[in-house]
Amino acid sequence: MKPKTRQAIDCSRCRDRKYVFINQKGKVRAEECSCFECKICEGSRRIFEETPEGISKIRECECNSLIKKITLFNQAGVPGKFVHEEFSSYSVDPPQHRTQKNALLHSKKFIEDYVARKGQYSQGLIFMGAPGLGKTHLVVSIIKELVMQNGVECKFVDFFELLRDIRHGYGEDISEKEFIDPYVGVQVLVIDELAKGRNTDWELTILDHFISARYNDDDKVTLVTTNFRDKLEKPAAYSNRNEKQSLSDAYQKYSLEEKIGARIYSRLMEMCKKVNLEGKDYRHIQP
Repeated sequence: MKPKTRQAIDCSRCRDRKYVFINQKGKVRAEECSCFECKICEGSRRIFEETPEGISKIRECECNSLIKKITLFNQAGVPGKFVHEEFSSYSVDPPQHRTQKNALLHSKKFIEDYVARKGQYSQGLIFMGAPGLGKTHLVVSIIKELVMQNGVECKFVDFFELLRDIRHGYGEDISEKEFIDPYVGVQVLVIDELAKGRNTDWELTILDHFISARYNDDDKVTLVTTNFRDKLEKPAAYSNRNEKQSLSDAYQKYSLEEKIGARIYSRLMEMCKKVNLEGKDYRHIQP
């Protein structure tokens, strides 16, 4: 069997995608690569045509679809530290656990199903597992592909940081609604670090609003990452831990349902398919 011949790449910067990702002011942004040039419209993004009746018309050039996708991606709010995260950079080779390879396959299958169904009645994913297994890497990769390849509206929100912004907004007379609305109505929403923090009654009320609004809308899909599992394998000892340690290791002490409550948990499980990850924290694996 002859080996497959690799197709030559004309632009090493974008690998012929015609766009690149950069970290700008703490957010991942997409921009046109310097190699992007349309020979049809010569950069005007418009084409002048004349009908058989002699009427002049202007129509949008096909190259403008990339500009629209770039604009859409730059509204997604992906944190800048994930500028290089894509499916191609997600490692599934040893010593990575087999569940991480399964998670990668689930992520790609989700995109395939979402695009095929045009977003209707698609089930989201909830990635569950300890820190450092690549959960956020996968959801960011999904966003990049959905937006840049398929023009799907997506937004990324770190729920813990959103709560902090809402608290800060109270002092500036900014309502919760102004912070929440941009996320509630988006086609695909990524909620990162679900259940992080103390999960007070106020925090759970905000989360309930998020989940309930999307639960009742068939064409809205939610992707979630959390360090908490649906079941605990064994209880952890916490008697000698200080508060900071207890919060950071809480995923070993509580299940997700215990953290967010039965109502929110039940709806989330109906909205999303569970993807459990196991393995070692990549930050602790020596190269």
